[in-house]
Amino acid sequence: MQVGLIHDYAQGECPGGADATLKRLCDTAPKQVELHWLHINNYLQWNYLDKFILCSTRSIPNVQLEYLLEGKKYVKIHFDYHYVSPKIVRDAKLLIYMSPKQKLDMIGSLQPNFHVMPSLVDPDMFYPADKPGKGHVWAGNYSRQKGIRNLFEWAEENQIHIDCYGYGTPRTYLEQSQYCHVKVPVPYEDMPALYRKYDAFVHLPKGPEAGSRVFIEAVLSGLRITTNEFEGDTSFEKHYSARQWKQRLRRAPERFWQAAIKALQR
Repeated sequence: MQVGLIHDYAQGECPGGADATLKRLCDTAPKQVELHWLHINNYLQWNYLDKFILCSTRSIPNVQLEYLLEGKKYVKIHFDYHYVSPKIVRDAKLLIYMSPKQKLDMIGSLQPNFHVMPSLVDPDMFYPADKPGKGHVWAGNYSRQKGIRNLFEWAEENQIHIDCYGYGTPRTYLEQSQYCHVKVPVPYEDMPALYRKYDAFVHLPKGPEAGSRVFIEAVLSGLRITTNEFEGDTSFEKHYSARQWKQRLRRAPERFWQAAIKALQR
């Protein structure tokens, strides 16, 4: 089965959580699936395929996307909260959500064909330190949506020092804070060792988060978590249990592919 994976970015172009999850989906694809990662503007390649996994599609107008997908079979992954054409949702063979909370928020009482798949963190990559570190850490994208302002205000109010490791450009107020300390970015493969230097993790998104890789990574690393009601991963059962997350993450890729293949074969 040939499947096109349609995304706003070329493979490896963007270091975001969606891209990391998609890389793991590619790495775990069963032998029966021949997966083609397509930049969303690669329209010519769409003509040779009739089955797709639709990922982030912000860089193309919905009207154009509807036209290109006419007569095609596709699975739609909702990596975050954003407007999606009702026709795109209605015609999808399967809708993928990143947390139970996101699913309920986006479809309410409606029950179309859906599947919940958490951010696919490698469950064996992150683990607690033999001797716990000390201090608070934050990691992610330096954006308002990821809660940079909330982080700054929380640190100032509680007078707690937080080491910040992010990509993008930090906000001025964050760089000038006496409690938030902007550090040199760390490659993803070095993040497990970095988490083990701390014992607490702060994650305070500004608005609804479908799910968060850093939240899962921090739990797997044995850190105490400070978060708010916007973190979607807290809607999973036993969301602060590293053991539960390991079990969930080991099953997640296979469960996704089983659901996606079944939907695309209808």
